[in-house]
Amino acid sequence: MKRLLAATALIAAGFTAFAADPYAGYIYPAGIQAGTTNRFVIGGQNMWSLQGVHFGNPGLRVLKVEKVPGFQPPTTGPQRTHLKNWLDGIAAGRPEEPPKPADPHMDEWRSNIWWRALNTLDAGQLAIVERDLFTPKNSLQDNPSLRQMVLVTVAAETNAEPGWCSFSIWGKNGISAPRPFEVSVLPRVAEPLYVPPHRPQPGPRRVDLRVGGTVLDGQVLPGATDSFLLKLAAGKRYAFKVTARELQPYIGDAVPGFFNAVISLKDDRGKVVASADDDTRFRPDPVLVFTPASEGEYLLEIHDVLYRGRADFVYAVAVDADDGRLPRPCPASSPYPEDAAGAAAPDGVVGRPGAVAVKKVTIEEPGSYVLEVTARRRGSPLDAVLTLRKESGGIALAQWDDVTNTVFTGTIPQGECDPVGVYDFREPGDYIAEVTDRTGHGGEAYVWWLDVRRSKPDFEVRSLRSTLPLRGGAAQKVGFVVVRKGGFAGDVAIEFPENIRPRSAVVVTSGVDTVTAELFFKGKRREEIHPVNLFAHATIDGRLVRRQVVPCDEYEQAFAWRHLVPARSFLLSGIPEASGGKGKRQNDKKGKGKARKADKPPKAARVN
Repeated sequence: MKRLLAATALIAAGFTAFAADPYAGYIYPAGIQAGTTNRFVIGGQNMWSLQGVHFGNPGLRVLKVEKVPGFQPPTTGPQRTHLKNWLDGIAAGRPEEPPKPADPHMDEWRSNIWWRALNTLDAGQLAIVERDLFTPKNSLQDNPSLRQMVLVTVAAETNAEPGWCSFSIWGKNGISAPRPFEVSVLPRVAEPLYVPPHRPQPGPRRVDLRVGGTVLDGQVLPGATDSFLLKLAAGKRYAFKVTARELQPYIGDAVPGFFNAVISLKDDRGKVVASADDDTRFRPDPVLVFTPASEGEYLLEIHDVLYRGRADFVYAVAVDADDGRLPRPCPASSPYPEDAAGAAAPDGVVGRPGAVAVKKVTIEEPGSYVLEVTARRRGSPLDAVLTLRKESGGIALAQWDDVTNTVFTGTIPQGECDPVGVYDFREPGDYIAEVTDRTGHGGEAYVWWLDVRRSKPDFEVRSLRSTLPLRGGAAQKVGFVVVRKGGFAGDVAIEFPENIRPRSAVVVTSGVDTVTAELFFKGKRREEIHPVNLFAHATIDGRLVRRQVVPCDEYEQAFAWRHLVPARSFLLSGIPEASGGKGKRQNDKKGKGKARKADKPPKAARVN
């Protein structure tokens, strides 16, 4: 297992504990270039007891965490006008506070730590205040789950491992579910956080892409279209690969339940020369490939397909010379190898629309066998249908299409498109497996893999949350789901490390697929978080079978469908109780046992 250290910072000031877990809705920008330092905005809910930020990349260090004070509307119109005038004066180079207007209700003005000292705020803090004061409020677009914010300064080491990792926020009231975060080799250019509309606008960010690539970071707010002015070389093929839905795959209170991005390129006359609204396969994150006929500046625009917008509509556009490959999803949230790149050679390809791909299957011994096609789970656009015949052109012995899944897993679940069937072969010999595309499409990318194996009982276990904020003396409820295979119907027992104690044995009994466990923390409590693994076991055909539990977090999409998004590991925190007392001392005595060495977390950096 790779070393998974936490880049963690602690806020020295204490905050009131809440019962609900903290929620991280987004981080902006969505990533950092290795060897640089940057400040990020994290928006979410239940963040007032925040103590730190955890990154799952040892090359990232948290230097500073700042809580953004909550902004209520000014009590009176004169108070709002006074604050706006002060902000405009600061922008014009007049930082001193202007005289307060005559207002009979001045003693009712709301107080805010940032409002009282606007001339001491930096540019990022001022942008947050201005966005709150100058943006008209719309109750239909106001999201309580995104209302709270913190600013986090992060340094990425030069040799930080590139790629997608994850981040979580944590405090006395728990840990947030992980969100994707990228460490890139390419430089990054971000859209300004906010500029009031009545001031001169900075215009699109200019980026010269004639020599090398870059990553464009942005955040689409209500009704907005983001733009970048890109200088492109003639005859060079460019690929624009958007990551948007993968950052926030499921939004519970929006329809459709994700940011559905569209990108386009315009020439210097304003003519659209290329556009895309998906990746040409099945993911809604667009990919655009374009070769300029002449060198010049091209305007890249990105917006939601319905021109919606909100703070968690964050995106990253990787722009580089096209290497012929479609983009990989965020591996931080992908349960499968969802890209054919680097996979074993495919067993076949549906090479043209309406084509039938054939593979010979040799059965040496009679018995029950599983036939499983993998396509969508490895990035192929194939919506496979599998047909089994004794010989080419013969009668179909069986046919399988989509799988009806009881558990949807992944950022964009595709497992149901890959057919899986069980067939009882009564005699050995050669058989024919035929694969076609359900929609009648085909092409070089429509590859597939076929696995034929004896059917045997087995199981998988997935959790309904990946974070375990276990407080001394308080129970943490965690749900588990068993996915049964090959007719397995026996009991499945969940195992826990030495420093996690369930209230009672956690067993998913025969005929049941879910269980909720009440867990307690035992051992020395730490104000830190660290990864742990959970396992499950069952007795199958007289032998003990042990499987690692897949850590997942449950999300709702568009007010209805629920999905499980896998995480890289379980994150455990042994957080002390918010208050002292007899219960706390008793729990201290109970927690003298040693935790396993492998479960010890790294020391956290404390920020004063």
